[in-house]
Amino acid sequence: MKPGSIRARLLAWSGGLTVLALLLAWLALSAVLSDFVDRRLGAELDAAARGVMAASDWDAAGNFTVAPPPADPRFERPLSGWYWQVADGDAVLARAPSLLAGDLGPDGRGMTGPDGAALVTRRVAFTAPGDGRALSVTVTLPAAEAAAELAGVRRPVIVALAVLGVALLSAQVAAVRVGLADLTAFTGAVARIRDGRALAVPQPRAAELRPLAAELDRLIAVNAAQLARARAHAGDLAHALKTPLAVLANRAGPDDADLIARMDRTIRWHLKRARATAAGLDPAAHCAVAPVLEDVAVVLRPEARRRGVDLCFAADRAPDFRGDAEDLAEILGALCENAVAWAAGNVRIAAQRAGADLVIEIEDDGPGIPAASRDRLMARGARLDETTQGHGLGLAIAADRAAAYGGEVSLGTGALGGLLARVTLPARD
Repeated sequence: MKPGSIRARLLAWSGGLTVLALLLAWLALSAVLSDFVDRRLGAELDAAARGVMAASDWDAAGNFTVAPPPADPRFERPLSGWYWQVADGDAVLARAPSLLAGDLGPDGRGMTGPDGAALVTRRVAFTAPGDGRALSVTVTLPAAEAAAELAGVRRPVIVALAVLGVALLSAQVAAVRVGLADLTAFTGAVARIRDGRALAVPQPRAAELRPLAAELDRLIAVNAAQLARARAHAGDLAHALKTPLAVLANRAGPDDADLIARMDRTIRWHLKRARATAAGLDPAAHCAVAPVLEDVAVVLRPEARRRGVDLCFAADRAPDFRGDAEDLAEILGALCENAVAWAAGNVRIAAQRAGADLVIEIEDDGPGIPAASRDRLMARGARLDETTQGHGLGLAIAADRAAAYGGEVSLGTGALGGLLARVTLPARD
């Protein structure tokens, strides 16, 4: 997931709120469980205290006795933490065997046992039959045992909450993925329009995307109308200029013929650029590469045979060009014409996919072009009046047409030893 995406934000917020809710649930359940354990252990201590009080008595000689003492074996085990004692505030009158020689203090408020271990204490005041003296009975259990019991009760709750958290987070991931599926499909629909495989956005299932789809359809319609008007204006301009130029050519003298021819080339050049730009903006424009190469070969083969040049084409696995076939023919025709003109005996043309692009390489076994001259020719590619004879004009035409589609023409040295012209253009998916 990319940072800042809707999916990332949804998962972050839902995951954070889920963790917070589980934490609050754990705190609440922990408090409830702690109270439950305290109540249960307190009830056990109260029961033991009542047993001691019921067995307490003063005999005829005035001695205090607890008979029979509580039968719980934990009160018999030395230093077990399970203690009981009866005191009158000044002295301990009776104690559990587990205390050995120790006690919980004459007031019965001791919080640690003879061994220093922490205790959970319950103290109850009472009077024994036969004497009106105020007494207190203290019953204890080890604090470590209480903590262990509480931890044992909490442990399965923690495991259950952890499993619930994983299940909830997994469900949220699935819910976000399903919830955004329409958005993903909508993105694919827009991409199909961009690639010319569709002319309108299909009606989304999600109500939130329908206004956006309607606006995109309106934008596509407006764009198509503007492209149509631009092409019509270019055609009208071409027709409007042809007749005056023809009249001027008939009236002009021999010295003006070159100037009029230059004006005609310049007008046709810019009209073609305008048409190529419009075609590049048309999402429906596309063509196969192989037929265009075959047409170029038909034109070039007579000159190639005359010069003894072998033409080799490889475009069977090339993707379609996302643009106008006539523009592609002009790009390839200009470069291939230069290659045939300068080749010693071989010209190779290969088209293939490179990521989202169509790459066409034209190389020959001619003398090539020095690196410094390549840069100069490419820099001047759009200025017909300054291009050099030979390679320059073809490179200018090809570079300008490719740039109109957002592509480029680069020059290098090929495997045959001559010039390698690499054309990069947008491919249709």
